[in-house]
Amino acid sequence: MKKLCIILCCLFVACSNKINEDFSINYQDMHTTTEKFIVVYNANGAYGTTPIDINTYNYNDTVTVMPNTNLSKEGFIFIGWSFCSDCAQNILKPGYTFTITSSTILYACFTNEPVYSVTYCALDADSGYPPIDPNYYISGEKAYIKANTGNLTKAGYRFSGWCHQPSQTIYQPGQYITVENADIQLHAHFIPKPLTVTYRPNGANSGVVPYDGLFYDEGDTVTIAQNTGNLAIINMDGVSYCFDYWVDSSGNIYYPGCTHTMHTSLVLDACYRPYRVGDTGPAGGIVFYIKDDYSDSWRYLEAMCEDVLQTGIVWEEQIASGQYRQTGATAVEIGAGLPNTQLCIQVLGEGNYAAKVCSTISAGNYFDWHLPSKDELNILYQNKAMIGNFTSYNYWSSSESTTSKAWCQNLSTGSQNTQYKNNTYRVRAIRRF
Repeated sequence: MKKLCIILCCLFVACSNKINEDFSINYQDMHTTTEKFIVVYNANGAYGTTPIDINTYNYNDTVTVMPNTNLSKEGFIFIGWSFCSDCAQNILKPGYTFTITSSTILYACFTNEPVYSVTYCALDADSGYPPIDPNYYISGEKAYIKANTGNLTKAGYRFSGWCHQPSQTIYQPGQYITVENADIQLHAHFIPKPLTVTYRPNGANSGVVPYDGLFYDEGDTVTIAQNTGNLAIINMDGVSYCFDYWVDSSGNIYYPGCTHTMHTSLVLDACYRPYRVGDTGPAGGIVFYIKDDYSDSWRYLEAMCEDVLQTGIVWEEQIASGQYRQTGATAVEIGAGLPNTQLCIQVLGEGNYAAKVCSTISAGNYFDWHLPSKDELNILYQNKAMIGNFTSYNYWSSSESTTSKAWCQNLSTGSQNTQYKNNTYRVRAIRRF
């Protein structure tokens, strides 16, 4: 402590001829590596309280210049600190740094000349915030460019510096701009990242190819797209094909959901395989039946993954008490669901009943959903765990048994029976392709 007091009484200040964001004090005295240095802030004739730096420093340590606490001088504006009391040069702004080589006095500097500010703007950034420069500058001073500390970002673009609009000059953090009798506004500048990912349908005649509109830098990580648009090849020589994975021109396989480190732009083609039971169908349902051959314009059946309604619905609304219409939709075999549904609607017309609500579905942008026949409903029951989201209630089929009754099935026990058409049971729509 005694040594520090002696140093305080014998401070030597050298005024450097060079200013930078990292200032060095040049001196000729030799110091031992164990000697400690301090920084003292001097009001230099101003009123108020000076900042107090409680730190002690080793030789060549970095010192961060403190802000003005509340020093003021009537008719003058605070502009920084200087190694010299006349503030003729080397104005250090709060937040600047210098390398200490001896104990140092920093003098408060004020001016009655016009002062100017430097403002940073986010412009068209998507997120983050621009840095703030709280300092004032006189004409001829150098303002050092701040880093993108607020992490301004723009999707598909890379931050490339700060643009001074009048000159269209791009400044990088750490560089400086000279203040010349005007405020300065700097806008965040972005450039497109150079790498892209393109997905191609590769012969699909159903569904929509994913689109990646982002741009990537080398080394960025990209997640390979899922088949969100249900790409498929429907009925190629009697066989339909579902999406399997993506492949590049070199034959490298890219599985949906996996990550890839970008080195070059990617062009990925969809690859397909024949549909299997359990696959997602072209309309987003679950494939639950495949017949041996393509005939009558179909080979596969897919079912919705949810009930059409979260409540029950009648098979037919009564004309009067105990009176129903005969629809002729009596077929029960696999493949009969669509013609049964069409017959029901032809006879029953408008209304709120099982066949009608199934026919109005447009899931997956397909409009051929229908109520399953008795045997199709039984196949649904056999695959209920795979399809999912069934309740323990009865479900209507499209198969009529008599004028007043139709076939239904309990999806908990599997039992099939006939019930009066005005009973309200659940419905699950299917379609064929």
